[in-house]
Amino acid sequence: MSVSPLAIVAALLLLVYLAIFAALHLTYTGYSAIRNAVSDYGVGRTAGQFRVAVIANSLGILALTGALAGEFGRRPVATADYVILLLIPVTRLAMAFFPTDVPGERVTTIGRIHLLLAIASFTFVYLSVANLTPYLSDIASGVTGHLLVGLRWLTAAGLAGVVVTMVVPALRRVFGLAERIFLLSSNLWFFVVALELAVR
Repeated sequence: MSVSPLAIVAALLLLVYLAIFAALHLTYTGYSAIRNAVSDYGVGRTAGQFRVAVIANSLGILALTGALAGEFGRRPVATADYVILLLIPVTRLAMAFFPTDVPGERVTTIGRIHLLLAIASFTFVYLSVANLTPYLSDIASGVTGHLLVGLRWLTAAGLAGVVVTMVVPALRRVFGLAERIFLLSSNLWFFVVALELAVR
């Protein structure tokens, strides 16, 4: 059995993100978990908590990338997969400093940049989850491997929901729900991977 310090750090940071994510939803903010985007928490009195969550998440995925590089040093994982993983924290950190436009307010250049960064981040997250699940489910224990596969499909369903609710105006009212399914399932995927690699 070996211990991966980077994987332990990744698990702790991702846990911080998930804890703040939960706390934001348990605190009265006036936002709807069904309608509002999660990025709306980045504006106003919850902006500080949102920024800490994004930074913790970004550093957690960065640490996980390092842990995966150590695990897969001799395995056939494409260099592109590591590049995509590294692009997640880059786009997410940028999102923390380019707040979204809250519904009902005028559209701004900063808000448009946030939207582009969010689209890029979601794309990189999904590609990482989809591309790495086959490798990780093979080396993980039986239950963990099945859990990673299940979270991968839940992430895909969440992303499909995000796209559909953005494109179809009649479904825009449930955008927040689709986004939360995507964010929770994908970040739980990263967290489970970090736990799996922490002690092997």
